[in-house]
Amino acid sequence: MKNKNPEIEGLVIVIRGNFNPIIFSPVWFASEKLIRKEEAEKAETQIVHPDVVSFNLDWLRLQVTRDMFLAETTKEPYEEVLRDLVLGTFKLLRHTPLKLMGINRAMHFRIDSMEKWHEIGHILAPKNIWNEILDKPGLKSLSIQESERRDGLKGFIRVQVEPSSRVHPGIFISINDHYETKDAEKTPGADEIINIIENNWEKSSKRSREITKKLLEKLNDSITAKQL
Repeated sequence: MKNKNPEIEGLVIVIRGNFNPIIFSPVWFASEKLIRKEEAEKAETQIVHPDVVSFNLDWLRLQVTRDMFLAETTKEPYEEVLRDLVLGTFKLLRHTPLKLMGINRAMHFRIDSMEKWHEIGHILAPKNIWNEILDKPGLKSLSIQESERRDGLKGFIRVQVEPSSRVHPGIFISINDHYETKDAEKTPGADEIINIIENNWEKSSKRSREITKKLLEKLNDSITAKQL
């Protein structure tokens, strides 16, 4: 793993709450100056329906259902633009009850060889237990959760590692930085989630990259030690 930069990377903001999907059209975002008029005109709209809205821009994938708002970019220069879009949306719609949020980073890393790719699986999920239970056991997905956040906020941080479906040989690492309002059942509007985004955006980005960097370093050190 000489190159520790992801070959493919994406950032997703997922918010759970109560939404009216039909208003979240490209035309609405443009009318509120959250995206440019030209972007709205070129938007690839999958569906606009009372129960679900889904459309893509050059830098954005957006989907809204009755209980979920999802905004994603796979272009790093637009990550701050994504944040501003979400903040701008719910500052306009402050009375929308927002309960839970994930700031989730997904990364695909290319591995130097199949040998090292298999070795990573052995390190993360040792096969000595499984070899006597299954034939040719292999790691498909590993999920590790820090259940008590260090920042005192309600929620958790979950790290998931699995074989990459996009890069071969490669591994997929996702960091789910999950936040909850203090009382999800009685959340009156969007202010609490807005404050979490404003106060934790940079910290979340830095933390997800540090977690990934440390994990890759540990894996690389373990592989190197086995080769000595």
